[in-house]
Amino acid sequence: MRDIMIACERLEVMHYADLAHVEVGHVMATLQRVGRQQVLVSDMGADGKTETVRGICSASQIARQLGVAIHTTEVARTFAEIGAAFRR
Repeated sequence: MRDIMIACERLEVMHYADLAHVEVGHVMATLQRVGRQQVLVSDMGADGKTETVRGICSASQIARQLGVAIHTTEVARTFAEIGAAFRR
């Protein structure tokens, strides 16, 4: 995960094993709580040490598949993000 455009400590990650026991509403509630449109899904390798990206949960994809409008609000966490919001 070193080749992405956001600091690793700012990534929102859900673990694949946890997703096996939740409903879509729980995923959407998490996205809304953290103020993100997407969250990475990771999985531990067989060695129990290597974490890999398994996929992405996307609010827009879930909305399309359910045929509903779902809104999450991006939350600015740095001054740069606040400045970028004003330039939009």
